[in-house]
Amino acid sequence: MENNDAWQEIGGSGPGQLVLAVDFTATGRPDARFADLIGLAGTGHPVWETMPQAIATDVGPGGAAYLDHWFEAVRATGRPVGAVLGFCAGAVYAAALADRLTQWQESAPRLILFDPELANALGLYWQFHKSVQLFEGILGPEPVARADAAGHRALQAAEADGTPDGLRALGIELVRLFREVSGPAFDELELDAESRAEFTESFTAFVAYVVAAGDFPSAEPWKKAVAFSSASPLSGLNKLRSTDPNSAAEAVARELRFDCDHMDLLRDERAAQALAGLLSSQDLSRQIRM
Repeated sequence: MENNDAWQEIGGSGPGQLVLAVDFTATGRPDARFADLIGLAGTGHPVWETMPQAIATDVGPGGAAYLDHWFEAVRATGRPVGAVLGFCAGAVYAAALADRLTQWQESAPRLILFDPELANALGLYWQFHKSVQLFEGILGPEPVARADAAGHRALQAAEADGTPDGLRALGIELVRLFREVSGPAFDELELDAESRAEFTESFTAFVAYVVAAGDFPSAEPWKKAVAFSSASPLSGLNKLRSTDPNSAAEAVARELRFDCDHMDLLRDERAAQALAGLLSSQDLSRQIRM
């Protein structure tokens, strides 16, 4: 593939239609990745995955900055896109990217989402909670508990605000708290500067990615999508189904359900087989005309 800092090739090859995958991957991530799913699907289409870490090393850029960066890198190649995939909060970027591509090329790429979710304050706080808990064995429970309590107060403020600005304020505070706790932990571990920066920048880049996704607050574009749902009750459309079954039923054009945990959805063999079918040359040739 053409070298750039927007996309990395994770499968397939050749000059055919591109398949684009929107996700945030990082070293040590327990959730399966699109690379796992594409490896199982065995598609011949070239598959490119986003590199959001290259866009922001701090909270600040809005969702448009991510979208512009990814879109311009694809447009520069002149290659058509047959499908756009999105995992979790990546679903909002995927839908926006598919819409942008539809305005550029002759037909709309197929939109395929995996446990799609809108960016939300609780999900962002939960990732912070899990991250700082890793330092408890190094620093003891008290510093971690103080940081977690402060993070929870920031969560409550963001939920009361209910706007993208509230989510952004939460992200900034969670990054500050993470750095406040991680610094002493890194001192105890005697980590070198490069390792410190890798851990800190990875967490910060993830927060920036989720915060920027909050600039796309509507699930309306998902109505054209095929959704792959795990069995985890608090993930994707299952979460929506628990509070608003009617909205969940109408959220996407088609839903495929799989008996696996959210973190395993992108390594589920049945999901991979279903994706392979959707990405077949025959299916991709039947794109939605706009």
